[in-house]
Amino acid sequence: MATVMIDADGDIRPTARIGAAVVGLSRLVAAWEKVAVTALSAAIFGLILLNVATRAAGRPLIWVDEAAVYLMVAMCFIGASLTVRQRLDFAVTFVIDRAGRRGRRAIDAALSATGLAYAVFLLWCAWRMFDPAGLWAAGFDIARFTASTLNFVYTEPTQTIGIPRYIVYLVLPVYAAGLSVHAAANLAEDCGWVPRATIDAGLGLEQG
Repeated sequence: MATVMIDADGDIRPTARIGAAVVGLSRLVAAWEKVAVTALSAAIFGLILLNVATRAAGRPLIWVDEAAVYLMVAMCFIGASLTVRQRLDFAVTFVIDRAGRRGRRAIDAALSATGLAYAVFLLWCAWRMFDPAGLWAAGFDIARFTASTLNFVYTEPTQTIGIPRYIVYLVLPVYAAGLSVHAAANLAEDCGWVPRATIDAGLGLEQG
């Protein structure tokens, strides 16, 4: 549970309440992302073994390669969101290390705000791509939706698996939503609304 800041009168600051709620949500999302990344890694490993076995037997399954690629892409997106919260993303810290404590906090807050803006932009792009409002207006009739909007996202199939490609694309809004929550949690910490979390040996987040 996130620690909250208390003002001089002993009351919890409104920003602390917001920060604690965002950090708590981020913790739940991160826990789900860890499970998802682990499951996707296991699935990819299983598909690789299946591919090797079927090719060695002279009966290759052509859909295995495509499925493994899609799962790898999904794992990378979800893992990237998780690394943002764990602050394990790559960074060049030459300037930050020389900015001093206050300067570094300001730079960190600016970077987190930029990450949040980027995540919200991705959510907007995903909304436009899937156009749920348009799909609702079409009565969830995909043929009618496609004819009226010329948006073929729901009709394009994958090459070998045979499932609709939008199922694969769903990782984009999932990634954008997770990234939004984590960037907001990082921003709350960088602004001093809640204590900054540290990374334990198990790549989890501990409040500190």
